[in-house]
Amino acid sequence: MEAYLDNAATTRVFPEVREKMVRVMEEDFGNPSSKHTKGMDAEKYIRETKEILAKDLKCTPGEIIFTSGGTESNNTALIGGAYANRRAGKHIITTRIEHASVHEPLAFLEELGYQVTYLPV
Repeated sequence: MEAYLDNAATTRVFPEVREKMVRVMEEDFGNPSSKHTKGMDAEKYIRETKEILAKDLKCTPGEIIFTSGGTESNNTALIGGAYANRRAGKHIITTRIEHASVHEPLAFLEELGYQVTYLPV
């Protein structure tokens, strides 16, 4: 029996998701920003997926951002969140055990005058 204990890093894809992904990559592989048929088909998948997720998450599709991975997600959340809430203050609390993809944007924010407090763990 195999025990995989790193699901925070990556998780096995459900077979039905894999099948849909392969079909889309083989048939509807267009650039979703393009105005040709393949591009519009690809954009439709993104739009429909955002609508499904938005309903489940009780938000709007425009509030959902797809990124290339964890580093881009952390940068977007931390820097974007700091900028969006800067009127509330420029103090961020975290820990030293966070991933480097968290520490690097926080170091950038410190250069911009944000105060970062590191709590002991």
